[in-house]
Amino acid sequence: MKIHDSLNGALLLAFAIAVYWHTLGFPEIPGDPVGPALFPRVIAIGMALCAIVLIVRGLASPGPGSWAEIPDWIRMPRLIVAFALVVLGLLVAYLFLDKIGFLVLAPLLLTALMLVLQIRTVVAIPVAIGASFAIHAIFYKGLGVPLPWGLLEPWAW
Repeated sequence: MKIHDSLNGALLLAFAIAVYWHTLGFPEIPGDPVGPALFPRVIAIGMALCAIVLIVRGLASPGPGSWAEIPDWIRMPRLIVAFALVVLGLLVAYLFLDKIGFLVLAPLLLTALMLVLQIRTVVAIPVAIGASFAIHAIFYKGLGVPLPWGLLEPWAW
């Protein structure tokens, strides 16, 4: 959906204000001049500045007369299925990732999405498996993020 820049800017500004307001309750750490609130506040201020630019540009431009318009892809069933698959995949990952495991679930979801997007099977399967292993290596080994092993727990390295 194409939403007018002024409306997007107003929503972003409201979110930035909410983030900044939330950081006011962060605790102060004695002896630390920075504290845990600095980074979120800097991000909130940056978002607010971008929101103001969006609002001003949106009001100044002679864009479409409506505040929102439906995109063309909404009439393409294949793309609606792809969108629904992403949402369903996130829901399945949220509910079952610990039980199934990242290295089992990620290739299945990526392959399904690529097939819906009409990528050839001989390309989709190896890319999904390779991307899943690369992501696992980056997060598990490189960044130390403990991704769940699930069904592959006996073979965890």
